Amino acid sequence: MKGLDKRHIGVEIEFSNLPLEKSAQVITDLFGGQIEKNSRYDYKVRKSEIGDFGLELDAILLKKLVADETFAKFTQMFGGGEELNDLLEKTASKLVPYEIAAPAIPITHLHKIDTLVYRLRLAGALGTTHAFQYAFGVHLNIEPPNTEVKTVLRHFQSFLMLQLWLERQTEVDITRKFSPFIESFHKDYLKLVMAPTYRPKKHEFIKDYLAHNPTRNRILDMLPLFSYWDEELVRKHLPKEKIKARPTFHYRLPNSKIDLFHWRISDEWLLWQIVEKLANDEKRFSQLQNEFNDYLHDIFQKKDAWVERTHRCVLDLLSQ
Repeated sequence: MKGLDKRHIGVEIEFSNLPLEKSAQVITDLFGGQIEKNSRYDYKVRKSEIGDFGLELDAILLKKLVADETFAKFTQMFGGGEELNDLLEKTASKLVPYEIAAPAIPITHLHKIDTLVYRLRLAGALGTTHAFQYAFGVHLNIEPPNTEVKTVLRHFQSFLMLQLWLERQTEVDITRKFSPFIESFHKDYLKLVMAPTYRPKKHEFIKDYLAHNPTRNRILDMLPLFSYWDEELVRKHLPKEKIKARPTFHYRLPNSKIDLFHWRISDEWLLWQIVEKLANDEKRFSQLQNEFNDYLHDIFQKKDAWVERTHRCVLDLLSQ
């Protein structure tokens, strides 16, 4: 098992109102490095003191249009190419976010990303709470203590039991709840994976997941880690999905509250640590697992009662 001082975390932050060129400048002012412009919608910061950053306007169609020679010819034919680009960017940025993908850094250095968020905030970045249509999020790419199937499964199950409680703590924005990007796992899959008798091998874990979740759009996306285990098997089922194989839990729940002065990325990490505490507490894990299975099989499924139950469990974990 790796200790926290040996593990890494990557952070992806979505926001609006701060164009990529200015965002890249904020990064280099803080960490140094070289700005590389691939297009007005795609930047890199290379060789900063903490690694390489990617920055983009997260609109696949728009980026394809700009990269397409036909679009360039169209703008030349009718003139005003730069003005048309400005209009496209202003329109798109009202609906889709800018995104910064930070490099994986030691978890013990996460305060550096908090400082980056603070600087982006001062520069004018806006997050989820600023406007109804801003269904923006933060993704944490958390390296597990190890990649053995028993460890990964235990952490995954712990998250599933705590998910409703985490949603309350994170105050997931209503717009994000209705978006397709952080869908919860369906009850049939929960019943399968939470059964005390569920002890899959790696390929069985992957196949079961893909059979029930053939998508990246889950609140805890396991596809990067599964691709790290067996990329060929994942690609066989999802040949066109954008999946980067890496040993990480791709945690997609938190809102991007980048414009709120009390909010820090490290607070979202502290909530995830409760998932790990439960995974490592055999007695409380087994007890809560049995109760969660009862909850899953209860046709009335009182969510508020389950949140209260998990809250008591969390208080017990933190009082140790």
